[in-house]
Parts: sequence; C-alpha cells; structure tokens
Amino acid sequence: MAEHQGEVTGCASLYVYDSGLAEIRSLGVEAGWQGQGQGSAIVQHLVDKARQMAIQKVFVLTRTPEFFMKQNFIPTSKMLLPEKVLKDCEQCPRQHACDEVALEINPNEQLIVKMNVA
Repeated sequence: MAEHQGEVTGCASLYVYDSGLAEIRSLGVEAGWQGQGQGSAIVQHLVDKARQMAIQKVFVLTRTPEFFMKQNFIPTSKMLLPEKVLKDCEQCPRQHACDEVALEINPNEQLIVKMNVA
C-alpha cells in the first residue's frame, strides 16, 4: 500500500502459490497520483518482498504490459503458470477471449541487474 499524509494512494497484493511462484494482483493507483511513481514503488516493494521470501518468479496478468515492462518484466506464456490457470483462468468468462498479457520477473536476477548498474 502507498499512502500520503494518511491517505491511501495505491495498493496491490502479492499472492504466493504452493509452487513458489508469486503473482502481483490488483495493482491500482488513485487517478491523481498516477504517473508520479506510486505504481512503480508498489511493484518494486512487492518484488523485493518476493526476493526476501526466496521466490524465484513473480508474474502478472495485465492489460497494461508496457507499465510492467518498464519495471523489467518480460513476456511469458500463461501455459507456464498452471496454478494460475487452474485457480482463476478456467473459471473466467473471458477464458477463450482473454485480453490479459502474462509477464514475469525473476526477483534475484533483478537484484543482479540493479547491482551492476549502481
């Protein structure tokens, strides 16, 4: 959750699957705070949390892939996310016309990239 002077400005959740995968879910930022780094900060916090939990892959299903690609997420196949597909996608009314893009990041590789840049 992101907040400013006690007011919630954005939020998201990190859902951890039994296999050790984690999904960033329900990222949202108040309209007046969009474009000011709130979403990026929330995503970075969740990726850092996943790294601390020794999670090897964090993924998202999104209609705004450009945002996550700026955060170093890369495209992946939904078929590589069987727990997600079984849990949510098989019951979704848009299952056969899904407009969400699957992206992933390895939190540990991201740390290496950040260390090399600094």
